Amino acid sequence: MSPWIKLLRPKQWIKNGFVFAPLFFSGEFTHVESWHLAIQAALAFLCASCLVYIVNDIKDVAEDREHPKKQNRPIASGRIKPKQAALLAVAFALASWALLAPLPKACAVIGVAYVVLNGFYTFYLKRIAIIDVFFIASCYVLRVLMGCYALQVEVSSWIILTTFLLALFLGFGKRYHEVGLEEYVKHKPNLQHYSRSLLDRLVIICGGAALMAYAIYATEVANRIDRVEMSYTTAFVAFGLFRYLQAMYVYGKGGEPETIILSDKLQLANVAAWLFVTLWIMFY
Repeated sequence: MSPWIKLLRPKQWIKNGFVFAPLFFSGEFTHVESWHLAIQAALAFLCASCLVYIVNDIKDVAEDREHPKKQNRPIASGRIKPKQAALLAVAFALASWALLAPLPKACAVIGVAYVVLNGFYTFYLKRIAIIDVFFIASCYVLRVLMGCYALQVEVSSWIILTTFLLALFLGFGKRYHEVGLEEYVKHKPNLQHYSRSLLDRLVIICGGAALMAYAIYATEVANRIDRVEMSYTTAFVAFGLFRYLQAMYVYGKGGEPETIILSDKLQLANVAAWLFVTLWIMFY
């Protein structure tokens, strides 16, 4: 893979799929114009996230060189110079703003807030244990809100809560993996205030809460559309969470949640089955 493409972390682009959540759950899925707006909002968020990734890699170059995988990142490995990366970051900032301009003003507010807050995260908040993961989870919520404002629709507070709790679950799972890397921990102040025992409990709490929140949301939708079958989709979510826990505790993975999901055929099949069944229940 080209170092320039790798710098943009394409495996993490899957996160921007949360922008499409309002399109899916608000009943706008069959409207072409809504798709256009959602895609434009997702691309704007993608550009903003690439900007954030580049700035983060420039700031963390010394720490990344102590990580067994992150040391291979383009800037940490020396394949791309920081000044070159900074110019690319500016280009993505301009592209994001151009995509946001035609959308409702609230979308621009969300985009600017995402970039500014990530600045605080990169230079300060990422050093504070627990708050670091809460911040990352809030960025997932911002993605959902971006989709809401782009389509000008309201989405149940339960799906927002589910998104937040699921992101906490994945974030603490990632920290669980990272605290096992002794040399890396020495260079990460936040990791020095975690322990496997603490993270084990946080993962279980957040995973259970996310599953419960989704179950309540699915029941709410089932009552709204008068299709009790919707509540049964909770089984797919439960399987996805349990499969991720298996990857963490049995296979020793968890450092890159997006990689685990994209490389696991059972996870991909589960997501596809959930999507198909949910669409069938809601629209047919």
